[in-house]
Amino acid sequence: MKPLNGKNATLGFEIAVSLLKSLDIESIGALVGLGADIVMLVDKTGKVASIHLSDPEIGSCGLATSVGRRLQDIVTIESVPKIDSMLSGLDQERHSRGYQVNHSCDGRPDLPVVYSAFSSDDFPYTLVVGRDLRQQMRDQQRLVETQMALEADYRELQEAEARYRTAFRVSSIAHLMIDGERKSVLDANAAAIALLGTGNASMVSKPFRDLFRKQDRDLLSDAIAEARHSPDPVQLDTLKTANGEPVSLTLRSYRENGVTNLIVSAWSTADVAETRRQHIEKMEPTTVDLSGFPEAAVQTNGQGQVVAANAIFLDLVHAPSLAQVLGRNIATWFSKSSLDIHVLYSRLAEEQNVRGFSSTLTDNLAGERPVLISARRNPDTSQTQMVIVAQANAGERLSIPSPGAPEQADGFANLVGKVPLKELMRESLDVIEKICIEAALDQTNNNRASAAEILGLSRQSLYIKLRRHGLEDYRPAN
Repeated sequence: MKPLNGKNATLGFEIAVSLLKSLDIESIGALVGLGADIVMLVDKTGKVASIHLSDPEIGSCGLATSVGRRLQDIVTIESVPKIDSMLSGLDQERHSRGYQVNHSCDGRPDLPVVYSAFSSDDFPYTLVVGRDLRQQMRDQQRLVETQMALEADYRELQEAEARYRTAFRVSSIAHLMIDGERKSVLDANAAAIALLGTGNASMVSKPFRDLFRKQDRDLLSDAIAEARHSPDPVQLDTLKTANGEPVSLTLRSYRENGVTNLIVSAWSTADVAETRRQHIEKMEPTTVDLSGFPEAAVQTNGQGQVVAANAIFLDLVHAPSLAQVLGRNIATWFSKSSLDIHVLYSRLAEEQNVRGFSSTLTDNLAGERPVLISARRNPDTSQTQMVIVAQANAGERLSIPSPGAPEQADGFANLVGKVPLKELMRESLDVIEKICIEAALDQTNNNRASAAEILGLSRQSLYIKLRRHGLEDYRPAN
């Protein structure tokens, strides 16, 4: 369609004017109301002659009974001057932006509305058009709450950074952070500056090898390369600083922004006690290489302590380095579903192999995600290898054998005396609830409304339980 111009444009306006003249007050309100939430015709005395509401709920705030009343009488007291200004039309700048006013609602929050008005000499009414701002206010409130939450998280992050940086600075052991790619010093604490530094000059950005005598630099470079790819700390006991001071080093790798960097602990070789402590902390070399696994993999000893893990597992739990994982109990990352780990190890003690074990993993940042665990236990060494696969959708919280499985009761029986009865009862009730929901979905051929009726639940309650147990996409077996 071609745009109207010249005589055609004039003709178009004449048609529109003649159409408006043929409409009554109610029709004009309904026509304008197609693009507004509230449309009112206000006479010269300020009384509402007609009103059109797009949402009947708006009328509960006194607008449904506003015909015959002054517009100033149906707004809150602080909004009265705005209505006077709008109807007078004197403030043209404010008039173009509109006037935000509030209507009081009995026992509920005020109704915020932005009004605009139009009037002409040959038209006996002022046309007042309003737009409901409740959704906008809710969006603004959510934005403010989100901003406050982000600021709170940022403050917590700053406080945590300050705590760890303080501990790093005041430590009596020399620590340095080394760039794994450039081999330069990223940071160093006061003890490191005192032990390795030359004068008061800063170590930051300096090549790490320059802090040692020339004869030891090749040995140090080899140790750095080894530490970047080794799951265990690398220790050197025969180095001397550029000043000739004999020192010992322990190099550990850690991950930072996708790059493998190093944290180096240094102490004087003459400090026999520290040398002994470092050797005790150093774990025995791992006999199994888990780097070839395509998913997160971890190996534990008979007590559940981690003795090996691959890089994918570090990413999964947000661990900055392997050193922060080794020696910790695997239950650390299943703290909110510790019963699952008890069940898993109980089954492994009998079956040696478990596949598709569901649980909820809690990473080092307190984030939660559903996972599936496949595990194998070596009966000779009591060591357990696990492959942990993160699930894309919210999975079921329980990781006890699938409902209806023959070993279900045995899994619970093995936990008696190991887990408090309260936890056993809670988990067993959840399993029964899941079994009942699946049975109802099977009987109704996945008709959610009928399943809710069978179970004596509202449809909303059923959907909540479906999400809780990971059954949103459940389909009855054929």
